[in-house]
Amino acid sequence: MNFTSPCPTTPIFATLINTLLTSQCLLSPVDLFPSDYGPKLQDGDQFDFIVVGGGTAGSVVASRLSENRNWKVLLLEAGGYPSAESEIPMMCVAAVKGAEDWGYDSEPSPGVENRTMCCPRGKALGGSGAINGMIYLHGNREDFDSWEEEGWDYDSVVEYYRRFEDLRGVEDERFGKGGELKVIWEKSLQPLRQVLIDSFEELGFGKFTEENGIGHTYAYNNIWEGRRFSTAKAFLSTAEPRKNLHLALHSHVEKLLVDESLKVTGVKVRINGKLLKITSKGEVVLSAGAVNSPQILMNSGIGPREHLERVGIRAVKNLKVGRNLQDHLAFTGLAYNVAESALLPKNRGDVIDELYQYFMHRSGPLSKSPAESLILFANTKRQPNRPSLEVYHIIIYKDDIYGALPFLKIAWNLPEGAVQQLKASSQKSHVILLVPALTYPASTGKVLLDGSDPFGPPKIFTNHLGDEDDVQTLLDGIRLCQNLTRTAAFSAQAPEPLFVSLPQCERFEPDGDEYWKCLVRNFATTTHHLVGTCKMGSERDPDAVVDSRLRVHGTQGLRVVDASVMPRIISCNVNAAVTMIGEKGAAMIREDWERETHEEL
Repeated sequence: MNFTSPCPTTPIFATLINTLLTSQCLLSPVDLFPSDYGPKLQDGDQFDFIVVGGGTAGSVVASRLSENRNWKVLLLEAGGYPSAESEIPMMCVAAVKGAEDWGYDSEPSPGVENRTMCCPRGKALGGSGAINGMIYLHGNREDFDSWEEEGWDYDSVVEYYRRFEDLRGVEDERFGKGGELKVIWEKSLQPLRQVLIDSFEELGFGKFTEENGIGHTYAYNNIWEGRRFSTAKAFLSTAEPRKNLHLALHSHVEKLLVDESLKVTGVKVRINGKLLKITSKGEVVLSAGAVNSPQILMNSGIGPREHLERVGIRAVKNLKVGRNLQDHLAFTGLAYNVAESALLPKNRGDVIDELYQYFMHRSGPLSKSPAESLILFANTKRQPNRPSLEVYHIIIYKDDIYGALPFLKIAWNLPEGAVQQLKASSQKSHVILLVPALTYPASTGKVLLDGSDPFGPPKIFTNHLGDEDDVQTLLDGIRLCQNLTRTAAFSAQAPEPLFVSLPQCERFEPDGDEYWKCLVRNFATTTHHLVGTCKMGSERDPDAVVDSRLRVHGTQGLRVVDASVMPRIISCNVNAAVTMIGEKGAAMIREDWERETHEEL
């Protein structure tokens, strides 16, 4: 990910940004979305379907269900409308710990030297898709075939991707056209891009396909006309005229309403300081994400009995809710100074020109994702068609003219000592971070409640590097990246390695395996791709929470449709797959309720 944020952290720059944003209020026109119905909600109001969470999946589900004009649909979102800042693609690097982030931190993990990590989760219409890097990748065939769930194999899910996609500017038969979600390819002019492609191919890596899963590829982006294009914008803007779709913002769901037969009849939600009970004739759909969906289930008594009783909640259904948490862990400690010719020439004065370019014409660097789209999927475990590593890169310009390091420190949990060394190194020349990330981590974590307060933050135990196999895989990734820098193509850029010095790793010989393993444990960081906490699987699976139609086992009128249902994390950025889950989940709900007449609707 090429984090080249045009955001020097100075008061003058902040004032300039605020002035420009004020004058450019059309960046995030509220008129795109349905009006906020929250102030009109009354205790006891009833809807046919209630969707909890207006994020990547929930926006799709609510829109698709409301296409049936006979159904009255309520979409509850804990945040508000997306801000103007969130519309600017390059500004996504500033979203972590901002107003549209839940602000969660993980619990200390022994595998990463008891460090905590920020776990950004979107709290606005669009969810995490309103603050992420806008990278769009399907995943490979093995990602979905390995789920071994009926209707979720690769050939089945590709159909659902193509239903909502609208690929622009490039021909690619894997992707759909004419759907709601704009998907584009942003061509990079950085000389480094071709250097890396040539280096990959020198090492024997060809072009990636979804069939083989190995090789180099370009990721697409969810950007349109210089602005972020989240699923909220794609699906709710088109649904805005529908009178049967009601959107309630700043609506924080406390728990589900569950009767003695384990039928879910509605939700208890806090809006404007009041607690309301809203009921559903049909179903409640949880699309609150891999942290908040399990939190709501456990607050409702659906989850691990022992844990619920420990925090004072009566368990009504004993399920492994909150377990199976997975994430892509990345190593950000492999840094190289490179020749100035590796990157396009830039100076501090260009930043102001680029601001003007964006606000006047919606073009230039601010109109693009900071996440570099060139990615290598590599396999170090001798498994055909199954990458063990995703390799990308981060650019820090000479003298850090774009102010990238302060954002990297927060979002990527970089040690302060390392930040200072990277800053000093950038005064010499450009710095490139080669970043290997786990595709299929062996370590899994869990989400638990922190007491019985339904509105308190949950406890996120990522358990990063809890399995030693993950440490070895990242070490393999480091050695692979070092081999890349020794190719003829990369050597021409005069790479000079920076061996970061951390006190806890000084006892090891630089470049030895133990040195790198020490750095892995002190540098490895989340890529914010949390999934798996309401695992899909049959009732025979003791760890499963939902079935293949995303219905919560042992209950009626309740589904989970979001990233939490993934049995196993896919090999790449997950936002596209979560959109597909929303599309397929909505289709299954419609099939089940339109197949026959339901008197209750």
